[in-house]
Amino acid sequence: MNPSTDEIEKTLGLTQDSKKSYKKYIWIISFFILLFIGIFFYKFYTDSGNEVVYKSAPVELKTITTTVLATGNLEPTNSVDVGIEVSGTIKEVLVDYNSRVKVGEIMARLDTTKLASAVESSKAALLRYKANAAEAKASLVYAQNEWERVDKMYTATKGNYPSKKEVDEAYASLQKAKAVHDAALAQTRQASAELASNEDDLRKAIVVSPIDGIVLDRKIEPGQTVVASMETPILFTMAKDLTKMKVILSVDEADIGEVKEGQKVEFNVDAYPEKKFHGIITQIRLNSEIINGVVTYNTVVEVDNSDLLLHPGMTVSASITTAILDSVLSVPNAALRFTPAAEQKIGNKSIRSKTQSVWILRQNEPLKVEVKTGKSDGTSTYITDTSLTTNDSVLIGIEKQ
Repeated sequence: MNPSTDEIEKTLGLTQDSKKSYKKYIWIISFFILLFIGIFFYKFYTDSGNEVVYKSAPVELKTITTTVLATGNLEPTNSVDVGIEVSGTIKEVLVDYNSRVKVGEIMARLDTTKLASAVESSKAALLRYKANAAEAKASLVYAQNEWERVDKMYTATKGNYPSKKEVDEAYASLQKAKAVHDAALAQTRQASAELASNEDDLRKAIVVSPIDGIVLDRKIEPGQTVVASMETPILFTMAKDLTKMKVILSVDEADIGEVKEGQKVEFNVDAYPEKKFHGIITQIRLNSEIINGVVTYNTVVEVDNSDLLLHPGMTVSASITTAILDSVLSVPNAALRFTPAAEQKIGNKSIRSKTQSVWILRQNEPLKVEVKTGKSDGTSTYITDTSLTTNDSVLIGIEKQ
């Protein structure tokens, strides 16, 4: 049989007052135990929350390739505009887009009815003026002989015969005959020049290719009227050879100082987004272009197009390789941007600054290190001094806080 509570208390000698003291003692002990447990868990969780775990990256030797980005368009290396110097109506067009033609090959003809008529009129006029010149020549010869006869007689008779008046009239007739003859010769020369001009216009009515090449653009149709005035109308645009092309890049003024002739260019076009094309810079034009307030400089890139994938006018997105630094000490660009929370109020320098800072861990504490920087490829930056070694790791972020 188990003892009752009263029996236990009687055995222990507990009175009513001592029972109250005992319970109070138990409550005090329990309170301090719970307080200790609470403080322990509070410290555990708050200490764990304040522990910072940093992300780091090694300082390493790598190749830094710097580039300048630019856009532009493809053009033929040698393009020729074929125009016409005479006005008229297009009678026939013998070539089309993409036609391959040889030098001297007929590309188009004008209606030559009026031009041929002008040539025939000029020929007739020339014949007429030549006849007039021949007649004037005969009159001149007669006047010359008459003057010589009269003058000789006048001299032989010592002025007695013929009269002075007859001598003067003979001389005047000679001068008149000379003038008529000179005028006839001038008219003949003018008629000859007009005939040559009309014959030249007739020849120009036939448009021939000035080069061996391919027709890129055709601007005329049969029946169309062309008017040659101050500017020569352009009928066709031709390219001599599309196996060699050029890209005209617009390089921003902020980048043009890095760009040099002979540098390599890698580019792509929308038609072949997965394919990379290559070229070499052959010219940097000094004349600037301003578009929407942005100053750019046209840079010419020579491109091999042996496979004929590239077409004139295609839009190009290019990357110009401006420098290649082999096996240089480098850090990720993220390391130059990173600052521990306690230091963020100080601020950070721009990546373009030559002197910047990175952070490394020493005894589990971030340590700031000043570094001198060089070129960057967009992800890593060249460290030009000896403040870091390949044994170091730089902080690039916070993994856990």
